[in-house]
Order: sequence, then C-alpha cells, then structure tokens
Amino acid sequence: MKKFAAFALALAVALPMGATNAIAMDNAQSYNKKLAKKGKKVAIKQCFACHDITKKKQIKVGPPLWGVYGKNPGHAEGYQYSDAHLSKKDAITWDAATLDAYMQDPKALIPGNKMVYPIPGQKKMSDKQRGYVIEFLKSLK
Repeated sequence: MKKFAAFALALAVALPMGATNAIAMDNAQSYNKKLAKKGKKVAIKQCFACHDITKKKQIKVGPPLWGVYGKNPGHAEGYQYSDAHLSKKDAITWDAATLDAYMQDPKALIPGNKMVYPIPGQKKMSDKQRGYVIEFLKSLK
C-alpha cells in the first residue's frame, strides 16, 4: 500500500493540474461515446420505425430526432405537430429529464399529443435503455 501511495503522490506532483483534468475529460468523453453507441442500438429498435435518426432529418410518422437535444418541442420544420405538443413549445426543453419523462409516458408529459409509445408488440425501455438513448440523442449534432 505504501508503494501505491508513493506512486500516486509522485503522479500528482508530476502531472500539472490541467493534465489530470484533460485525462478525466477524455475518459468521460470515451464513456459517453460508449453509452451513445448502446443508445443507437436501442433507438434503432425502439424509435426508428417512426423517427428518422440521421442527418437527413426526414419526416416519418414522427418528427426527426437529429438535433432534438436542447431544443423545444415543435422545432422540426415540415412536421405537423399536435396542438397539445405545440402548446408546450415554450414550456419544455428536451434535456435529459424531460426526454426521460417523455419516453416513459409521452401522454403524461404532453397530454393529447400524437405519440404512441410503445407501439403494439413493443416493450417499454428500461431505465438503463432510456439513459443510453438520451446519450445517443445528445450526440446527434
């Protein structure tokens, strides 16, 4: 244990503070990329039937999801949103908390909206899967 403590102290002295922060940032980015990759797999199974998840931003049954993170509801040009959805345009921002709540129960967050989830024959996402999808949606910029 003494050898490890001496090594940790030597490392802390040898590395400038910025370097340790850069290492931590690289590790966090790498971890988020792994989560986003898992999220893409879930999104393909759960979301792609109704939503485009590519840069093409094609209108399908639902609006495209590219760039949705950080936006307000009703942002996709050309998609015919429900009045209920548009009424929340200034009240909601698609961040991790609102996306998580929406994926759990779209009708509870925006009563009267058009989204049907899960579609017949499809299971709801688990907490973990929703987290992966949210990381994936964050990466779509």
